[in-house]
Amino acid sequence: MTTEEREIAELQNNLEMLRKLFGWTAEQIGNRLGVTKQTILNLEHGKLTMSKIQYIAIRSVMEAEAMSREGEEKENLLKVLSLVFNEDKLITEEQREKALGVAKVVSTATAAGAGVTAMDVLTGSLTALGIGAVAVNPAIVAVAGAVGVGGWIAGMLNKTKQAEKKNKKGEKKDD
Repeated sequence: MTTEEREIAELQNNLEMLRKLFGWTAEQIGNRLGVTKQTILNLEHGKLTMSKIQYIAIRSVMEAEAMSREGEEKENLLKVLSLVFNEDKLITEEQREKALGVAKVVSTATAAGAGVTAMDVLTGSLTALGIGAVAVNPAIVAVAGAVGVGGWIAGMLNKTKQAEKKNKKGEKKDD
């Protein structure tokens, strides 16, 4: 298995956890990517094999979204992405596996509505495992900062967020 194939497999194996950690439903991430909810669920459950283009799209969307968040949430999301993509060579495989295990538990709690508390648990767990601040990949900054090619991604994500907010306001009026 090549490094590229391993990275794609890692993202696919951790897709559901990451999606929940970001606070997204399968439909919401599907909307951001221009695919159906079913495509996301099929990727998460291994019914489809993630393609290179899907990997690039999903990773770009998640990195841009992580950079748009603030404070501890931003740091935690960047740390978990770094763990999934195995970017920090100073972290042992044991630390990585334990941290991803904690992230999976926290993602389930986040999906159940325990957002802030769950992020506090994630922060404490990552610190206890010796996983501190993550060095931000310059490519992530380019995408999130709307520099060069990343500008269109940031613009598309912003439009999707605005549409979701508008839909939520409409749903509240109907209730």
